Amino acid sequence: MSEGRLPRRLRLPRAPAQAKTQRTPPVVPASLIERLLKGGLSSTLEQTLSELQDELPGVAQALFWVRTGPNHFNLGAARGVAKAVLEELEEVPESFIRSAYLGPPEGWLGGVAQLDGRPHLLAQLFGIQPAEAALEVQEAPANLTLPLAVEQKVWAVLHLHATAQQLDAAGVGWVGRFVSSIAPILHEVYVREQAERQSLWLSAINALLQTSRDQPLEVVLQDALEEATRLSGADGARLIAFEGSVIRTIAQAGWGAGLPLEAAVARPMGQRLRSGQQVSILRYDLYPGQRPELVEAGLRSLFILPIQHQNGETDVLLLLSTRPRWSPKAQTQVLLGDMAAAIEAVRTEWILRRELTWAAHTDPLTGLGNRRAFERDLEQLTSRSDGQKVVLVLFDLDDFKRINDTYGHVHADHLLERLGGVLRFKSRAGDRAYRLSGDEFALLIGGSSSIDPGRVVERYRALLEGIRVAGQVYLKVSLGYATFPTEASEIESLWRLADDRMYKDKARRKGRTPLFAPSDDPIQWRLQLETPLLRLAARLAQVLQMAPEEQQVLQASCYLLELALGRVKPSQDVPIPESLLLEAARVLMRLQTSWEEARQSQNLLREPAPLVLHVLQVAQHYITATQAVEGRAARSVEEALEEIAALAHRRFAPAVVEALYSLRVWLNSE
Repeated sequence: MSEGRLPRRLRLPRAPAQAKTQRTPPVVPASLIERLLKGGLSSTLEQTLSELQDELPGVAQALFWVRTGPNHFNLGAARGVAKAVLEELEEVPESFIRSAYLGPPEGWLGGVAQLDGRPHLLAQLFGIQPAEAALEVQEAPANLTLPLAVEQKVWAVLHLHATAQQLDAAGVGWVGRFVSSIAPILHEVYVREQAERQSLWLSAINALLQTSRDQPLEVVLQDALEEATRLSGADGARLIAFEGSVIRTIAQAGWGAGLPLEAAVARPMGQRLRSGQQVSILRYDLYPGQRPELVEAGLRSLFILPIQHQNGETDVLLLLSTRPRWSPKAQTQVLLGDMAAAIEAVRTEWILRRELTWAAHTDPLTGLGNRRAFERDLEQLTSRSDGQKVVLVLFDLDDFKRINDTYGHVHADHLLERLGGVLRFKSRAGDRAYRLSGDEFALLIGGSSSIDPGRVVERYRALLEGIRVAGQVYLKVSLGYATFPTEASEIESLWRLADDRMYKDKARRKGRTPLFAPSDDPIQWRLQLETPLLRLAARLAQVLQMAPEEQQVLQASCYLLELALGRVKPSQDVPIPESLLLEAARVLMRLQTSWEEARQSQNLLREPAPLVLHVLQVAQHYITATQAVEGRAARSVEEALEEIAALAHRRFAPAVVEALYSLRVWLNSE
């Protein structure tokens, strides 16, 4: 009841029609204004209709339509309309509401009330009976249509229905004055609620776009779907992807988990969705293409929004409801479109980051991790403090250069691809495989203290040596391993120990005695011969895929040079064959010959300079450059590399310089 008004039972009899023209303009009580401002839009409109019916008790039905989109209105509040009728009403185009207004366009945009004697608005537009109790047939009807406009744009429309006797021109004038007096309040509440709703959506969209990239994509999308479900008034949501002929659920939230909704969008509407059309099914239980199991589960309404990607693929955002005739409002559909665009951006970025990460850490030929991934993972595994063992396995392919020469590079590449496939699909769970360079590979094996590294390594050897090269020729590998932290507590020493064991394994399998390993435990010689020159020369030999015989000459040449420079002490226990010493001596005699001079000598004498000579020249120059001498400070790795690169094609062989550059990471770690 409005403030200052007599109770209904004490109200004086209504004045005759002619006296209504004397009714004074209504004064809106302060308490009513306060109540209107405190409530939401729905309660504000309900209170307004209540005030109107209190003042005009002859009004049978009252409806307030509110704009929900550029061209749509929704029923915001209603009085005197059956509940069953309200359930049938849905969002309607503006043209429907506009057709009930018989006044001129300027009256519609100016907010001028219009009274007509046509049938009830709902009967005109929807053909439904609106009243709880039908009006007497013999009484002429009266419809009042009052648009509420701000800046020549209608944002709400009031409809009142009564008999012509109960709703005359004087009553229309009073309604117009009363609504005009509170229209600014109603509009403020409307704008505030629209802004709050939009703010909630924007907050959800921003939260989606700003989600930590460390979170799994499925969790991020599920959070976004939960927000979309809540803000749209749906019961559940699902994100489905069309990937060629396959349709799969990416994320879901709310009601409908476990239901085969992929089938619901596949058959009847897949083509429409791929073309970008939205689909709204208000009565799924009556839909010709319905799935009985979905209807039985309770699905009644379905709204489908396509999300098209730049690559031509399509995702769809489904909103589900167990209520018939449910559909998101026009404004909500616009905001859902923004949410869908944000989902598409997040998925695209995630896929792109995944592809870039894969490319940055994967060898493209074998699909195994590359050296960058190996160094990252080795660092992570050895920095843990959980007491787990880490077994580093290094292996290379025996005589791979001969395979290349015999069968060609294409065949050799196919062999590497097959090797990568074997390691990817047949490795133990948790083990990781990498291609470091050429035919050099690594494995990282994690396990408890009870793991038997030797047994695991031999299993991998058998797995790899089951790969057929051609005919009856099978792959052969040389393996070496070291265990962290029991055998080595630092990465460098772990790597070096595994590397040493791999070369011993190679020599043992070929029936040769390693040059500087006269016994099974050559601790003394390891200390004497682990010089920077020897380690660098061995690495360059690996990269250049030098034959075992060449590597023997290279080692002997390095040993003699180290003896000549006084870096190691001579010993009678080093089993170097006399023929090998002669080859090494010939190399040292030509050590000062530049690469260009060696080429000229080759042309004159038809005797090519051995690769051992070029490797030793580059290795010796690098070691000398990076060590301090009297009057000159040691150069950095980069400075030494640049100096050697500047002398390529003149003093040093370009292929060896290139091999040295490929060891840049290892050189920095050394």
